[in-house]
Amino acid sequence: MVSVSVSELQVLVEAEYGRLELPSWPNPHAGMFPPDENEYSRVTDPERYRIVHARASVWAAVLEDALDVSSETLAAAGGAERPHGFDRGVGLIPCQPGTLPLFLLERDVPTQTPTGEGTLALLDIGVGRPDIVVSMQPDCGCDACDSGSSDLLEAIDARIRHVVGGPFVVLRGTTWRAEWHPGGGSAGGEGCRPDFRQVMELCRRLAASDIVHLPEDTEALVGQSWLS
Repeated sequence: MVSVSVSELQVLVEAEYGRLELPSWPNPHAGMFPPDENEYSRVTDPERYRIVHARASVWAAVLEDALDVSSETLAAAGGAERPHGFDRGVGLIPCQPGTLPLFLLERDVPTQTPTGEGTLALLDIGVGRPDIVVSMQPDCGCDACDSGSSDLLEAIDARIRHVVGGPFVVLRGTTWRAEWHPGGGSAGGEGCRPDFRQVMELCRRLAASDIVHLPEDTEALVGQSWLS
């Protein structure tokens, strides 16, 4: 396996994706102008979001080609409704010890548009198992939440870079979840959940292979770098 960095993988992805000549569009809400109220219930052009599936396919091909990664085609599971259903997907399994598999899961969701019916392409990124989703893009397909194609692609790229570059930690409680990587982390959920700073410190220690005490009914997944 040829040694490669995360930044070099990103360059390969951008080059391969650029050859596809897919739609791109600027941030329609640049300049700090708030969206109009009617934009929150409108999906003007859902078809352009197919770029999220294309970006995932390019990442899968680049990772297979550049790293010692095997792939597994996943059949549809549970329909296309969130939280865990998808129409098709691929699992990418690295050979490096201590790593977590990456799952790129595609959904095609029927959507109403101002001119009729359309299909909104959605991408879920799973880690460890297909049901552990750490990113959903677009997180909302309405016009109000649209920040342009560059932001959308970067959201996908960043999450994949975090997993591949490692370490990457996932915590799942009964009503809360958290993800951590060396550059930052996030947490959310409903009801009672641990303090954010404590959760981030717990993730950091898990990444360092420290012995820690997990909150009750908490699942932890710890993935190291895919890179040599």
